[in-house]
Amino acid sequence: MVHLIHIFQYVSFVFSQFINAILLYLIYKKTKKCFGPYRYMMAVFSIYALIYNYVDLLTQPLVLVERQMFVVVNHGPLRYWPNAGYVLVCIFGASFGMCISLLSAQFFYRYLALCKPNLLVHFEGAKLSMLFIPPLTLSITWFFFCLLGLQISPEKRKILEAPLHDQYDEDSQNVTFVGGLYWKTDQNGVIHWNIQDCIGTSGLCVLMSLGCMTILFCGVNTYKKMNEAGDTLSDRTKDLNRQLFITLSLQTLLPFVLMYIPVGLLFALPLFETSIGGIASFSASSTAIYPAIEPLIAMFCISTFRKSILCCFKDGKVSSTAATSTNNF
Repeated sequence: MVHLIHIFQYVSFVFSQFINAILLYLIYKKTKKCFGPYRYMMAVFSIYALIYNYVDLLTQPLVLVERQMFVVVNHGPLRYWPNAGYVLVCIFGASFGMCISLLSAQFFYRYLALCKPNLLVHFEGAKLSMLFIPPLTLSITWFFFCLLGLQISPEKRKILEAPLHDQYDEDSQNVTFVGGLYWKTDQNGVIHWNIQDCIGTSGLCVLMSLGCMTILFCGVNTYKKMNEAGDTLSDRTKDLNRQLFITLSLQTLLPFVLMYIPVGLLFALPLFETSIGGIASFSASSTAIYPAIEPLIAMFCISTFRKSILCCFKDGKVSSTAATSTNNF
């Protein structure tokens, strides 16, 4: 199982670097006139995917759900470094949280562009960087929830001793990990809730929920506005709005399927003291695969990108044709 997971991680890393580089090239060459400042939002998300790949490869995370505890194990080259290995797996968590927050920022920009265009003046030029402050803040907060709320303890190492050895041939006393142990049971069978771990896990759930609510609010209102303003927009503008909305919606659905639903189950299953063995590491594979698949959505849902790619295969060069429209995209 562990070898198969690492194969997924290595292959996804190589493919993701290649496919995100192509997308960045298309964004740079094909969106100057038709997407306006929104192209910077797309570029930042693609650059994030490249960086996430390196963090994932360095961490090579493995996942376990054992009784009332979930664990993300650092199985990368620094797994036996007590401090660096632990901080690295916390950074992996922070980069994981960055995904939903960057998607929220994109939805918020689309919401402003269609529903509150008068407010876009506050995000022109260098001011556009202000939209990245909330994602950065959420990511840093995620890091500290992991660092301070899900710390390694002797009791956690003892619980992990058998499953880590049986499933991954690792010694729980040496390897580094981030884990949430919800409660402890004393010798009299009395349950004592582990407040620190519960707060840490609850904090991560709140951060994910904030991102989900932002996406839902902005997405629903943007969709309504697209339908209401259909008669006042040109056919070209309506088509581009539709393409961007479909792209962004699919780019949001994908990480929910591959990242946030598996992780949500990872948080929930220990409440039922459910041990699912190596199946839990599906989330480690799916989170590695995600950055390799995500760019394909934009490349094939946005007609300018799709035509350029098809022309590249057909003629051996990228077409220079680019649609033009308003700069408020």
